[in-house]
Amino acid sequence: MNKDAMKSNLFDRFSISGADFLGAGMEAEVYALDDERVLKVYNDLSDAPRQERLRKFYAGLKADQLSYELPYIHEILVENGMLVTIEKRMQGSDLQSKLAGMTHDEQTNMMKKYLQANLELQSLQGKSTMEGFQLFLDHRMSSGRMDNWYDLLSETIKLKQPELKPYFERDVRDYEGKLALTMERLASGYQGDYSIIHGDFYPGNILINEKNEVTGLIDFGMLTMYGDYLFDVAIGWVCLDMYNQLNASLPERYLDIIVSTLGEGVRKDLYFYVLIYSLMTANLYSPTCEDGHYRWCVENLNREEYWEVI
Repeated sequence: MNKDAMKSNLFDRFSISGADFLGAGMEAEVYALDDERVLKVYNDLSDAPRQERLRKFYAGLKADQLSYELPYIHEILVENGMLVTIEKRMQGSDLQSKLAGMTHDEQTNMMKKYLQANLELQSLQGKSTMEGFQLFLDHRMSSGRMDNWYDLLSETIKLKQPELKPYFERDVRDYEGKLALTMERLASGYQGDYSIIHGDFYPGNILINEKNEVTGLIDFGMLTMYGDYLFDVAIGWVCLDMYNQLNASLPERYLDIIVSTLGEGVRKDLYFYVLIYSLMTANLYSPTCEDGHYRWCVENLNREEYWEVI
C-alpha cells in the first residue's frame, strides 16, 4: 500500500479530511480531531519509543507557575504502519506568522512578552523525566561520562565535527583555533544554576492569541536539555527573524531588550551559546551543508565579536 492510500485509510479511521489540516513541522503533519485534540501523523524522522519518551516527559512536567500551556500526548498509535499521536490541542497562532503584521511598537511589546515567556521556563520542574542532561541523548554517547552540562555540549560537538570539519575548514576562518578555544572553555565546567532548556525556542514554536498574549510553547525535543537557561535565551534571540526576512532589525532590537532586562553581563554567554549552537547544528537540515541554515551558522562562527568575549 502506498503512502497516499495509507493516509486515506488513516483519515477514514479518525473521520478527518484535508480540511482539518492545521500545519506541519519537520516530523509530522497536524490535523484537528475536535476542539480539544489534534492528530499528528509522523514521517520517518520519529518512532514510537521516541514519542513515548516525549509523552513521559510532558506528563512529568510541573508547570503550575507558567502563564501558558505546554503540550500533552494522550495516545501513541501505529495505524497501518503509520505512527500517529493524539495530543492536546493548544490554542493560538504561531508568533512567526504574526510578526510581519505588527507595528514597530507592537513588535517591541511582543518581544518583551517573548522574553518573559522564555524566562518563565526557569520555574518549570521535571528533570526526573530526563536521563542525564538531554531528553534525547545520541545513542553514540554514554551519559555515564557526563557529570556536568558542559560535558554534554563538549561531547556533542566532538561527535559532530567529523561530519562538519571538511566544510568548516573551507568556510570558517581559523576553524581549528576557534574549536580549540570552545573546547577549552567547556572543559572548565558549567558552574551556574540548572533549569529545563526547550532547545528550539523561536517564534514558530510560540503560540499567541488575538491580544498578542503568549498562550503556549510547543515542540520540545531534539535539543531539550537540563542546563543554563541562557542557552534558550540565546536561541530565542538569534532565531527571531534569523534570515532578516522582515527587514525590521528584530534581532538587534531584541538583544537590547535582553541586555536591558538581564544586564550587560549576559552578553558574553549569549554569544558563546550562539557559537555552540552553530557548531552543533550546522548540518541539521542538509548533511552536505548546502542550505541556508549551514550558511547562517558559518556567518555566526565568522563573527569575531562573538569570539572576543570567550
